[in-house]
Amino acid sequence: MKKAQMRMTRLAGLSAGLLVVAAGIGCGDPCGDPEDRVVPASELPCSMVDADGVWQSHPLPPITEEQCYWLEFRGCSRYEIAHPLSTAPSFVVGYISFDPDGSYATLGSGDSFVIEDVNDATVTIRNTQNQRFFLRLLLQ
Repeated sequence: MKKAQMRMTRLAGLSAGLLVVAAGIGCGDPCGDPEDRVVPASELPCSMVDADGVWQSHPLPPITEEQCYWLEFRGCSRYEIAHPLSTAPSFVVGYISFDPDGSYATLGSGDSFVIEDVNDATVTIRNTQNQRFFLRLLLQ
């Protein structure tokens, strides 16, 4: 092999290696360390248990009282939310919205609503996206 070809091969190998390193640096969790937050029942003044035994953290829209606006669900955060059911719920559903009054909500799923733990006193969920939502939680 000629010297020029060896240099080109070496240069191509180094370039490929640098690209792999650069791609590796760009991948990973965009959030870094998540923020942990405990949400006591006192922060959910409009929560209720309906006749079917479903606990709701917030009412459905339209919401006229600001105190009943959905819970701010910040990006890259973990929330441990207290509930009054006294047993670990087997039904955990979250709705997320870009608006605090819950307008145009959708089911929380994927990285925007990760269920980490469920027990007889709390439910721990995580928003691994770097996006702020507002959350309504249903448990049974």
